[in-house]
Amino acid sequence: MKKKFIYLAAGVMLFAASCKEQGKLQPITLAEEESYVSDTIEVPQTKRILVEELSGVQCVNCPEGAEILEQLNVQNSGNLSIITIHSGYLASPIAGKSIQDLTTEKGKDLRGIIGDGGKPAAAFDRLPIGASPYKYLLEGANKWANAIAQSKTMTPSTPVNLYVSSKFNSEKNTYDIEVTVKYTKAVSDKHALHIFLTESDIVDVQMFGSTDYRNDYVFNHVFRDAVTPISGRPFLTETAQKVPGQVYVYRASYKIDATDAKQKFWKPENMHVTAFVNTFEADDIHVVQVQDAHLK
Repeated sequence: MKKKFIYLAAGVMLFAASCKEQGKLQPITLAEEESYVSDTIEVPQTKRILVEELSGVQCVNCPEGAEILEQLNVQNSGNLSIITIHSGYLASPIAGKSIQDLTTEKGKDLRGIIGDGGKPAAAFDRLPIGASPYKYLLEGANKWANAIAQSKTMTPSTPVNLYVSSKFNSEKNTYDIEVTVKYTKAVSDKHALHIFLTESDIVDVQMFGSTDYRNDYVFNHVFRDAVTPISGRPFLTETAQKVPGQVYVYRASYKIDATDAKQKFWKPENMHVTAFVNTFEADDIHVVQVQDAHLK
């Protein structure tokens, strides 16, 4: 039997807050979910790895870190989903030089989850392999190859298959995003869904030294926004045991506001939707699967 629900997305409260700050009405986004059990049990997908990188336009070592991540992605057959978070120390725009402000309030909230170490730094599948005092975060790109190897060892497979799609709705001027989670084995862990938006091919200024500013630097995988709450959206909460064939579908619409001070720079053709499912326990938030799709 299919269960279908329509509800106001959790982001509505955030929209309401931004309305108050900006003094204008923001659209309320409707979301929909459904769940059912299928007779078809799929073969597990290849496990992908979520990488959440801390960066900043004033961080002179961050371009090298970004390049190392790209090389690691190639070495791992493109199985890394990279989210680059511009937030905190060395992330503020360069006065008189930066075109865009790549920082976000939600990026600040993400730092509260993965840690706030010296840049460049990154978390891998939110596994507790970080160096003290950070549980998830590894400072220094020289540690990242080993972190990927550890992630493969600790989570070599996934209990869920994940599918992501996005389509522009010209009638409503929104992007209709759909994420489907299909269980391939019995699972009793609590799970939460996350949907992030990123943008690549952003040309802006990056600091390489105290007097070395490069105006044609290309930023990739930049975290723009989260469709779901930053802490994740728990799902199938009333299902203690998810059985093989269990299916969960989440649909949401997202609208880019061309009048917004930051969103007016966004180029949908360069944007991606990254969806991931993680374990939702007090002492365990590791990512069980992640997938990407073009926003447009």
